[in-house]
Amino acid sequence: MIKFYLAGGRSLLLGVCITLANISAFSQARLLLDNGAIINITQGAYVVVDNSAANAITRTSGYIKMEANTSSRLKWNIGTNTSAHVFPFVTAASVYIPFTLQVTAGDIGNVSVSTFPTAANNTPYPTGVTHVEMLGVDNSANVVDRFWQIDKDGPSGTATLTFQATPAEVGSITTLRAQRWNSGTSNWDQPIAGQTSGAYSVTVPGVTTFSPWTLSGNNMPLPVELVSFTAKAIEKRVELQWITASEKNNDYFTIQRSKNGTNFFDIATVAAGPAGSSVQEYTYTDFDALPGKSYYRLKQTDLDGTEEYLDIKMVRIEEFYRGLTAYPNPVKGGTLSIDFGTELEDDTSVAISDLLGKVVFSSTVAAGTRFYSIDLSRSPAGAYLLKTFNAQSSVQQIIVLE
Repeated sequence: MIKFYLAGGRSLLLGVCITLANISAFSQARLLLDNGAIINITQGAYVVVDNSAANAITRTSGYIKMEANTSSRLKWNIGTNTSAHVFPFVTAASVYIPFTLQVTAGDIGNVSVSTFPTAANNTPYPTGVTHVEMLGVDNSANVVDRFWQIDKDGPSGTATLTFQATPAEVGSITTLRAQRWNSGTSNWDQPIAGQTSGAYSVTVPGVTTFSPWTLSGNNMPLPVELVSFTAKAIEKRVELQWITASEKNNDYFTIQRSKNGTNFFDIATVAAGPAGSSVQEYTYTDFDALPGKSYYRLKQTDLDGTEEYLDIKMVRIEEFYRGLTAYPNPVKGGTLSIDFGTELEDDTSVAISDLLGKVVFSSTVAAGTRFYSIDLSRSPAGAYLLKTFNAQSSVQQIIVLE
């Protein structure tokens, strides 16, 4: 490995194009880029500037180029210096796209930055990034064709970041916003509040977490994530639960129900929680559920009225849960009879336990059965819990054995 050292207080003036490949260049003084000088960092090479001053890298007409991938990088020991530090990047076509970092609090330590362009579908991705989807749908048309990899080793540090892309990389995307890849959720976090943007640049305040970043259109952020949506029948009701990982501009959710899975009708609305990237959980109970099979659809509406259908779930409330009768109750003579009200559509489990949880009877009733009898003559008198259930739903009630 070749290393370049400069004595303290001296400057390195680059007036030619220098390519660093599999080399580490270290500077504790200043790096001056003039006369069209270009440092081309490729093949995993990196430049370390061990001088926290904002003018440790100074350019008038020179650049730093690293367009291949994020393995090559420029590392700057910024620490607690609160001046604006400009990373003078340039594209392969010599378009100037500076990246700026300004510490606003704490010690950010060494900051490593790299950037590279992508194809129109935003590939290749940085290491660890797996998609640019919104709700499972490719969103590359609304994502700028460039990524930034930003890392720090400081114990703390809050910074303002400014990203710059080229007109060709932005294309027709408007109202740019920067978004960070969250490796913990394997999704893109919602844009941090307070961002400002120009036609090809975005400034992001209050950044404390670093990793791959990209720019997207504010009207189609990456992504509003639905983690799960479940519907469960319990006796005569259906309990719905859904969890989101992040939300932006969300106004409310609408619960819709259908008997045939095609024609849906609104049955309730649920207000959205606060915007952000935190996990939020919602619940709704349909106390007037339909017998038999039914379908529930979750719809999301933005503040501007834009609607998105998120997911559909099927549940089934067996007819017997509306007409089930256990008799006689209290049980006399040791025999409990059950009338399911209609023939069972599925095999159904029947269990009886005492109030301490000890099971005194358990069996499976075959589909097609309506009437069923249980011999409890060997069980002592007292109160018992009768539970009838299958994969779709369940019901339970207290019976008394005399």
